[in-house]
Amino acid sequence: MAEPAKGFSAQQLIDGILEGKVPHQVRLFAAQGLLPVTREELIRLQLVLSTDPDPDLAQTATRSLQEFEDSVFLNWLSEGEPSPLEIDLLIRLIDRDDIWIAAARRNNIANETLRILARNGSPKVQDIIITNQSRLLENLEILEDLKSNPAISSVVMRRIREFEEEFIAKAEKLARQQEEIEVDVVEEHSIEKSLASLKSLGGHLPKEETLILTDISDPGIEEEVQRKGEGAFSRIIKMSIKEKVLLAMKGSREERGILINSRNRLVLRAVLASPKLTDLEVERFSSSRSVSDEVIRVISGNQRWLRQYPVVLALVNNPKTPVQKAIRLLNQIHERDMKKIAKDRNVHPVVRRQARNRLESKKR
Repeated sequence: MAEPAKGFSAQQLIDGILEGKVPHQVRLFAAQGLLPVTREELIRLQLVLSTDPDPDLAQTATRSLQEFEDSVFLNWLSEGEPSPLEIDLLIRLIDRDDIWIAAARRNNIANETLRILARNGSPKVQDIIITNQSRLLENLEILEDLKSNPAISSVVMRRIREFEEEFIAKAEKLARQQEEIEVDVVEEHSIEKSLASLKSLGGHLPKEETLILTDISDPGIEEEVQRKGEGAFSRIIKMSIKEKVLLAMKGSREERGILINSRNRLVLRAVLASPKLTDLEVERFSSSRSVSDEVIRVISGNQRWLRQYPVVLALVNNPKTPVQKAIRLLNQIHERDMKKIAKDRNVHPVVRRQARNRLESKKR
């Protein structure tokens, strides 16, 4: 056995590697499997070394890991104590369904890792993730990753919609009771600092170019903040989806005016469910041609809002309103406004033609 590991535990070596304090020769011995440690400790060492700044050493560690049978990793995931970072590195290196399923079931799996699994996992992996509602509440970005998965199943997509509806209903109820809107999560599961530490030492994450996360930036909000030149609202750009949802529920009119430009369904639904939302805001949203189709769909499906004539008129004039819906709403339009609609080239041509036909029929 090699002498360099004498007197040091595997955890001390791992900590030393993460701090950049372990000599190259000792790291190489570990990558080759030549240190006097248990098999579990060797796996842990080699996982961390798969990110080593020395590409040859990292490749050696990776090859050593790939020589283990899947049963070894499965046993370790079910009965061992892998750290969140080690779980993340394992699913990057061993992208087989049984490994990913076992990893998804770990309570201490990091949000970043769960997002990778959501974005790239099989229907079985997706099912495990969508069932973990406490984690979804903690990190709503996981929902977007599931939606972006090319292999997403219809069952999982349906359950995502159900979760979103239940979440908005709960947040709306709490907001109307004027209680603090919070999700029931205590612990934050993140390995962001650990990953940053590895990269700061010159390390490279396995398959970083292929196992990518869904981009959670929100161009609609960014464009609106820049258009308004509202520096005070630039903080909204950096918010997570959960933070945007909570702000939509209890924020100001100006903040809702920015958030309504989001491209995230949950954020939009939260704005429209806010107990602070006024009829004037709904009218403005109804006439906007920059908001998403989801906003128009929700407003045009709300019977309370459709009792407001300015909202109905705005929807009919908005080319984003579904044509059949706009045509039905023509029944509520006053004649003087109908004449304007019939001539307005910004109105959907089918709706404009229907308005002309109705005016002509009244003359007969």
